[in-house]
Amino acid sequence: MTGVGAVSALGHGVPALWGAIEAGRDGFSPVERFPLEGFAVRIAGTVPGTSTLPAGGLGELCARIAWQAAREALDQARAGPAGVPAHRIALVLGTSLAAGNEGLHRLAEALGDLLQIAGPRLTVSTACASSTTSLGVGRDLLAAGLADLVLAGGADVLSDQLFAGFHALGVLSAGPCAPFSEPPGTTLGEGAGFLVLERQADAAARGVAPLGWILGHGLSADAYHPTSPDPTGAGVARALRAALADAGVEPAAVGYYNAHGTGTAANDPAEWQALQSVFGEVAARLPVSSSKSFLGHAQGAAGVLEAICTLEGLRRGRLPPTLHHTRPRPRSPVDAIPGPGPRPSEARVAASGSSAFGGANASLVLARADARLPPPAPDRPVRLIGGGVVGPFGQELGALARLLAEGRQAAGPTPPPDLRALLPAADPRGLDPSSRFLAAAAALALADAGVQVRGPLRDRTGLLAGIARLSPSCVEAFERSIRERGLARLDATAFTHMVLNAPAGACARLLQLRGPSTVLTTGPGSGLAAVVMAADLLAHGEGADLLLAGGLDELTDAERALRDGRAEGASCALLAGPGHLAADHPAAGRAVRVAGWGLAGPGRLDDAVAAALARAGLEPGEVSLAFGEAEPSVLAGALAPGTRVVRPSAAAGRADGAGGVTAVLLAARAIWQDGQAAALAVSDQGRSTSSAVLLTRGEA
Repeated sequence: MTGVGAVSALGHGVPALWGAIEAGRDGFSPVERFPLEGFAVRIAGTVPGTSTLPAGGLGELCARIAWQAAREALDQARAGPAGVPAHRIALVLGTSLAAGNEGLHRLAEALGDLLQIAGPRLTVSTACASSTTSLGVGRDLLAAGLADLVLAGGADVLSDQLFAGFHALGVLSAGPCAPFSEPPGTTLGEGAGFLVLERQADAAARGVAPLGWILGHGLSADAYHPTSPDPTGAGVARALRAALADAGVEPAAVGYYNAHGTGTAANDPAEWQALQSVFGEVAARLPVSSSKSFLGHAQGAAGVLEAICTLEGLRRGRLPPTLHHTRPRPRSPVDAIPGPGPRPSEARVAASGSSAFGGANASLVLARADARLPPPAPDRPVRLIGGGVVGPFGQELGALARLLAEGRQAAGPTPPPDLRALLPAADPRGLDPSSRFLAAAAALALADAGVQVRGPLRDRTGLLAGIARLSPSCVEAFERSIRERGLARLDATAFTHMVLNAPAGACARLLQLRGPSTVLTTGPGSGLAAVVMAADLLAHGEGADLLLAGGLDELTDAERALRDGRAEGASCALLAGPGHLAADHPAAGRAVRVAGWGLAGPGRLDDAVAAALARAGLEPGEVSLAFGEAEPSVLAGALAPGTRVVRPSAAAGRADGAGGVTAVLLAARAIWQDGQAAALAVSDQGRSTSSAVLLTRGEA
């Protein structure tokens, strides 16, 4: 970490943030941005000077504070296109809703344009765990050599709908929140925060000293409930253990934990249970505090702002306290660092955690600049062992392949999948179409590989999904509840579905997938970006043996009626780490190697393909077949002349989320059944990323 920037309820800039922590001053005040008639709670942590929105509304406000925080971080790191080539700088943005319900990836695209970042622009959207995950994804991009500098963080702003939704859930505190203390309840906030990440050698070559290190990160899914945490804290514990294993750090070496610490009656005890599980007897002596007592709950930006508080505390030898802590609630940390001021400390290593709607958990292990770095772990081989598709062509990949061979397009809309037939023990009642599509594709992929997720394997099987937008049916249900009942009495259940990772959370619950879970969006190409990150996580991470990499699309009723070439459905590829399948397993004989993968900036598909080829150790002439949404002329510079490019959309329709995963499965089929030695899946649509995944014949 070589640069840091923040805009929060505590002010503009990291000095303002830390100054407020030193002074024991929170950022809470009466909300003036929107009317509060009918609400029992009247305070929040809004960015100073934003009670009146700019002309562009919440969208402009979110973009503005994101730019300010990003600029501060880049300036401190002395980073920019003049020092690092623009196409080797990546942006990973975490956000829950940014400033609206459509096109969450557009904020990253706009920010990338403003900052002249021409590398990959990824958006992570797992509600309140978004920016914690974005920091881990940023570190992985560096480790994989897919970027030389990463700007990672998050941004979210407070809207009247967000305020009303949490009010309807009954989790807001009438006064400033007091995590682990009385009374229970949370206070909402907003803000933006970014860290500049780079490899040690690259920073040294630029003459930039590190501020600290991201040693490891971990992800998990509760697979328990759409909004309530698993009361045992098992999901939080899995993410934290994975982060510690990734960092090569023993629990006893952690000197401080920055908690998710929302202050609610359900979250705080569950998190404390997790800490006791991971740290054992040491938990009673572990300093634990919640920065939300200063910042409020900043949604998708919460994790990065809390990581910044942790980093600044480590650097200064002063641990951030828990403000407003008077007397501890039952089942809460023994040492919550009661405020008002920071506590002197010699801690060198700290952990930070976030949890979210949909049951997503994310953890980080951070260290001071003088900490010892763990040696890099060798890459592990990755195989593709199964796949499942749901689309207008049905639920068989062979049907799509035949349509492509015959030059025909699938007719009619995507039939609703029969989840009761695919998952007899699951209860699919009340699921939206997005959740049904994704769960069906995931179940088909597991069945295709002959894998049953049972026992300990549940904790080692995860889901990474690329989703282009929120479920339109959920958006309509939420907006209808406001029209019919009024903002102050909206449907709380409908509100809980207003996060991009809701279908992934539903899928994890139905299939009991408790391993790493997150959701990426890049608009077009979202699914293929998810496959890239899933392959990289299996190759480098410690938290999973199996990962479902999925893509998802749902249309509105009006879009279905248009019949304009867009399609809905889902695709899932099942990826496996080494040694998962026995030699006599039905899927073992046809597994293909995920030999290479690459991400690059928009319009730079040749760079993504080159990265995939280099990782696989192949020459361009060894690949003669590619699947995906790219012009042959675009690939001409990266592959040999005459390479055949097959567009899945020619038969399946355009699918921003699922299309890239379908391309991967068609490439695998070309190896399984058609005897190809190697096949490529590519995506070069939109203004976020270009992606490539290279499959080859033979065991990994």
